[in-house]
Amino acid sequence: MPPTSGFTLRYEDEADGVVASVFRDVRARMEFVPAIFKALAPDPEALVPAWLQARAIYDDPRTGEALARLRKRAESDLSYRPSNGGVDAVAPFAQELPALLLIVTSLGLALDGVLPLQPLPPPGLPPPGPVPDSPVPDERGEHALFGEIRAAYLTQHVPSMYRALAARGLLDEPWSAIGPFLAGEAGTECVAGVCAVAELQALRFSEVAFFGAERAGSPRPVPARAAP
Repeated sequence: MPPTSGFTLRYEDEADGVVASVFRDVRARMEFVPAIFKALAPDPEALVPAWLQARAIYDDPRTGEALARLRKRAESDLSYRPSNGGVDAVAPFAQELPALLLIVTSLGLALDGVLPLQPLPPPGLPPPGPVPDSPVPDERGEHALFGEIRAAYLTQHVPSMYRALAARGLLDEPWSAIGPFLAGEAGTECVAGVCAVAELQALRFSEVAFFGAERAGSPRPVPARAAP
């Protein structure tokens, strides 16, 4: 498991025990295990409440309305259009990223004490076992652009979308457009607006705040921007 700026990511084929149970529960809902849960996996006491909070939001019927508002605010003037290979590579993320942004924002609010913690519910996780193979590839090494991506996203780990693009040798082209956009005024304004909407929407789910520092022996910080 290569280190990632202080984080060790645990992958699906390395998972056992409760980590495997959580990963299997994640994969019952999406095609990949987001990087944030791989980063939390070395500390199962942090991983379980984080995932239970995420799962409650993901499965909530109110989430559809919240995601529609996020998608609307995320519209931008970025003119880049990916190649066909790039479209295929990011397809799973185009579907899941709005929900993951909402989830990461909710976890951050709980960790910061904005959302008061609620009693942890019964986990209701599947039994440990092999995690299904993911159709989404994952670059486990250190790509030359990963440092720039961490700096742009203000996080210590690289979002899964960029790891998937790197694994297919497709990262350079999209980042040459996305990176300057995020660094510019339009990108900064867009990100700030999306984060503000995400926070407002996450506050609607205060009853599922389970993830807090006191529940984890060595809690991992939740990134300020979405880094699923």
